[in-house]
Amino acid sequence: MVSNNLNPNLKKFLLIFTFLLLLILFLNQNNNHKSARLKTATDSIKDQVKKKEEVKEKENEKEKEKEKENDNVPNDDKIEEKDDDPKDGNEEGEGEKSKEEEKDKEQEEDNKIDLVYTWAGIVKTMSSNIRYNYELQFSLRSAHKYLPWVNKIYILINPDTEYPYWLKKDYSDKIILYDRCKLFDNPDHCPTRNTFAIFAGVHKIQGLSNKFILIDDDVFFNQPLTQDYFFTKDSRLKVTEVRIPVKIYKDDEFKEFNYPEYRWAKCSHRPKPMRKDLIVKFHEAYPGYAELVQSHLRRYKDLSEEFSLIYYEFFNQKRWIEPVGGQEAAFFQIPHKHPEDITKEFEDIYTIFTTQNVKCFNCNDDFSSKPEIYEKQRKVLWNFYNKLYPETPDYEIPNPDHEKYF
Repeated sequence: MVSNNLNPNLKKFLLIFTFLLLLILFLNQNNNHKSARLKTATDSIKDQVKKKEEVKEKENEKEKEKEKENDNVPNDDKIEEKDDDPKDGNEEGEGEKSKEEEKDKEQEEDNKIDLVYTWAGIVKTMSSNIRYNYELQFSLRSAHKYLPWVNKIYILINPDTEYPYWLKKDYSDKIILYDRCKLFDNPDHCPTRNTFAIFAGVHKIQGLSNKFILIDDDVFFNQPLTQDYFFTKDSRLKVTEVRIPVKIYKDDEFKEFNYPEYRWAKCSHRPKPMRKDLIVKFHEAYPGYAELVQSHLRRYKDLSEEFSLIYYEFFNQKRWIEPVGGQEAAFFQIPHKHPEDITKEFEDIYTIFTTQNVKCFNCNDDFSSKPEIYEKQRKVLWNFYNKLYPETPDYEIPNPDHEKYF
């Protein structure tokens, strides 16, 4: 206790000194507490860091041990392990590759175009409807020469037709003689010589490409033609647009079915581009058509309905046809009337075919019914065809005895 007798100034000094001393003591004690807390916190952090380092060190040791184990595993097992766990990127790449392959396959199938013939065989007769004038042999040569992209060739025959004497049998995977009776639901309607009845079931040919070309054996190609001559890029059918009156129906029985009526140019002796899927749609729309047409065993007896005309009109209504002009088609019809001596006539025709734009032509059998005249005409035809198509394809038997079959 400070005495009251002290000098006031001294008394004041002592009080201030005492206060400062107490303050110093308090602050010093507080700093000691802070230092202790700081030291505790620092030690805690150090412990945590040390523990993490220990954990990391243990993990590194485990990784090293695992690597040593992997080094002792054979390479084949490593490859299998990698294959069992493919990366997502690889799966996506494989999926894209699969889609591309599928697209390429579809494009490849779409590019396939077959040829389909009907053929009566080699018949020893003077009937101009079915007698053989080397047509099929040289029509095939023309396709071989000018349509090398053709996939397969189907020749629709009656089951009793003899195999062509000039055709090798080891080419049967490319040139296929096909029993036309397989195209008929009613076996009583076949064998038949009605071409329209055969064409009514042509979409049933096993293995036939979706896009194909119907062709008679007396139709020939005279220039190199691409697929674009027959089909557009979007697979529509190219058909010559020349409008002339065409009578489709002769029998009254056809009128009641209300089939599409077509009045474009007659197409019976021209190459006819077709699509199998479109023919199926036609038969779905007119389910009784095939039975009605196929019930006629003869083409000209009581049936004038033109197969391709009724199909094409149906396709045209659905906008599946691309009309083309006659100049683009460049089709030549050899005249139907001939003199007895046709030598000069066919020399002139040969000049036309080799100097002008003739892409394909028809040579119908309108020759003489008199055997002695016909024999001379047939030999002129042989020379004419051989001048146009002199090369013997691999599928033909070289130098067969033709006269043996006439």
